[in-house]
Amino acid sequence: MGQREQEQFIFANIFLLANKLQLIGDSLMEETTLKQWFLLIMIKTMQKEQPSISEISDFTGNTRQNTKKMLENLARKGYVTIEKSTVDNRALCVSLTEKCFEYFVVNEKSGNEFLDKVFKNIDKEKLTIVIEFFEQLFQNIDKFNGSKEVKYD
Repeated sequence: MGQREQEQFIFANIFLLANKLQLIGDSLMEETTLKQWFLLIMIKTMQKEQPSISEISDFTGNTRQNTKKMLENLARKGYVTIEKSTVDNRALCVSLTEKCFEYFVVNEKSGNEFLDKVFKNIDKEKLTIVIEFFEQLFQNIDKFNGSKEVKYD
């Protein structure tokens, strides 16, 4: 397989992998979808007390509209609160609730078991190569897209 075919293979398989992970993840989650869970994790990762919806959408690479819709669903379920910013009345700020943090604790074990199954028989060296690959891919996409570079520490 030539380089162009390898690139096409990888590109197509990223989408296939995302779809398969979403199907499996959605079937394992009780109150949230995999995308909603991911959004909650990303907000926690931001380590900002009350990020705005715009900041969250920039950080996660989603549109503001999609982010707001997911957050409204999560607010109805009690995982987040959405309030007007005290600094900027136009901005809506998001806070994770106690229910959200309890959800993280309750689902940690099943999440780890899921990861164990997904990454079974993949050694640390291969994981390191994939991490480096994705870091470079994100850098290339951010340059192509002209968007803000996001660090995934």
